Amino acid sequence: MAKQNRRKAALQGIAIDDDFRRVIAERLLDGADPDFLAEQLATIAGKPLALVQAEVGRAAKSPYLLGARKLQDRLGKWEWVLQNRARLAANDPAGQEIPVLDRPDAELFYRDHYRAHRPAVLRGLVDHWPARENWTLDHIAKLLGDQPVRVQWERERDRDYEGNADAHGAFQPFSELARRLRSDEPSNDFYITANNSDANRAAFAPLFAEVGEMPGIIEPGGAKQGFIWVGPKGTVTPWHHDLTNNLLLQIRGRKRVRMVASHDTPLMRNHRHCFSAWGSEDLLPGPAKDGKPAVLECEIGPGDAVFLPIGWWHHVDGLDQTIGMSFTRFAWDNDFYSSYRSYGPL
Repeated sequence: MAKQNRRKAALQGIAIDDDFRRVIAERLLDGADPDFLAEQLATIAGKPLALVQAEVGRAAKSPYLLGARKLQDRLGKWEWVLQNRARLAANDPAGQEIPVLDRPDAELFYRDHYRAHRPAVLRGLVDHWPARENWTLDHIAKLLGDQPVRVQWERERDRDYEGNADAHGAFQPFSELARRLRSDEPSNDFYITANNSDANRAAFAPLFAEVGEMPGIIEPGGAKQGFIWVGPKGTVTPWHHDLTNNLLLQIRGRKRVRMVASHDTPLMRNHRHCFSAWGSEDLLPGPAKDGKPAVLECEIGPGDAVFLPIGWWHHVDGLDQTIGMSFTRFAWDNDFYSSYRSYGPL
């Protein structure tokens, strides 16, 4: 008895904190065997096995964990529904293609793509815009001169530059950006993106004067509320999804766009907010296999736009020095973000 009391007292002096308990709960919810989990964590953390076994046992019986299991079962049901949709989509003969629409009729686009939740490449929407002819790097550099613009800066020093976009915002003279943009060397270190749009609205006013309309697809005046993108060859926007339907338009240069359907979200390693833990080369075009989702791919060049449906995952590479825009003010309801709640870790 005395020996047991001494052992109990010794164990009580070794801390099990809430971070350790959180790891136990997460592993149990992931289906880990309690005995194996206790041995594994005791070895990793350098804690007595008996102490960790007791903590794992308490966690397994906790009413809090049992409540979490009910929520987990509910999420599993929703995931099952999505997986069924993915299996059915895999049987679509055209499911691995992103259709190209020339001068699309607005109502047909709405029926077959916007409402149907299907991507498409759209051509001929902006051939009448002054921007289509005028927007070269030299033209923009002449309009803006040394005026400071906000840019995503020093991205290459941060693996999570997209998730930490606010920390990379910096003002630079456009003349300095133009100097760097004239180099043909690939770079992902700087990029004017949609994240910079509010700060650049006044500076880019002369450019928006050269933006026209997209009747029936973008609401009247909505194109002038779009977002301007300017970057070098080599920019990478990693895997993520948007909180609205988006239309991504190229004015100069080419971009490669890879896409994964929203019904494959359970395979996208969505670890935080709208971001994926998959790397740039992890998901290549082709059907689903080995725990990876089906991936579609298209290339958009000058005058092309790609429709990115709400919740569809996408990855974008700048194949050239690029100038473009993106738009969310469609002629139809696009308020999906108001009900979104999952901004933190997942």
